[in-house]
Amino acid sequence: MLTSLEQRQPDLMDRFARTIVQRRLGHAYLFEGSRGTGKKDMAKWIAATIFCERPDAGRPCMDCRSCRRIAVGDLPDLTEIEPDGQSIKVDQVRELKAEFSKSAVEGSKKVYIIDDAEKMTVNAANSLLTFLEEPGEGTYLFLLTTVKENILPTIRSRCQIIHFQPLRRQAMIELLLSENIKIADAELLSAVTNDLAEAKELEQDESFQALRNTTWRWFQYLIAQDPMAFLYVQMNIMEHVKEKSRALFCLDLLLFHYRDFLYLNFGNEKAVIQKQLVPEYQKLIGKSIDVMAITQQIENILQGKQALGSNVQVQGILESIAIKNTWK
Repeated sequence: MLTSLEQRQPDLMDRFARTIVQRRLGHAYLFEGSRGTGKKDMAKWIAATIFCERPDAGRPCMDCRSCRRIAVGDLPDLTEIEPDGQSIKVDQVRELKAEFSKSAVEGSKKVYIIDDAEKMTVNAANSLLTFLEEPGEGTYLFLLTTVKENILPTIRSRCQIIHFQPLRRQAMIELLLSENIKIADAELLSAVTNDLAEAKELEQDESFQALRNTTWRWFQYLIAQDPMAFLYVQMNIMEHVKEKSRALFCLDLLLFHYRDFLYLNFGNEKAVIQKQLVPEYQKLIGKSIDVMAITQQIENILQGKQALGSNVQVQGILESIAIKNTWK
């Protein structure tokens, strides 16, 4: 936890260390940022500092009994809540409210972490207002979200909002390489996700690798304006995108190919994500490239990603991209 957090959010770690030393830690925080930016790790790191038996300059020692128990999820005064299915239900928050009224089990402090807080039902979110308006002494709440706009304004207004910046891509690549992931995979995965655990899982996921190869073939058909590009959606791609997350990956991978192709056409090889494909891209670049049409296709893909978020049928989105593919 600590090593990853130091690589991801060193400035925020310093900021909270100073806040803790100055005894200015608030009772309620809303951590917002994309997946993998270290929101939960930061909340648990702060919790470790709060409970640490030998804190040093606002930082946990990570070696005392309390720190070790937090690392393995065995501290009763630290409570974590995550969605039960698709949402955080009111019963979960009622149980949390009941915990608010209880005394700490082993000391005088209690910490609560709610993951994916944007998935709270309205009733569940409203149930938190009592705590936020009258927080107990020595009690701390951390709400974690990827979309702060989906948190009720009444909740947001009562929390200190902390934005978590994504890890710089080169830093992510170096982190992946330190995990013995091949450079070609690290370059791609660093563009796909900012979550180290997810990146490692994808690197080992045969279905993701199959989707990667399938999307590359689809891109070749699209660039060549081969009519097979339309048929390829139903014949090959659909079996790999049965889940919405996979469909998004497919569109992201396709987007990377178009952007890399465009970068290379303008001689900006440094900006290319999948450098191992440069020789293949060069073979596909013709004597005349309709840059405006390729730019439009990139826009089509972005619109496809937006449509996925609105629950439009995946096959229709992908086939539409193939149909709109006219750039000669």
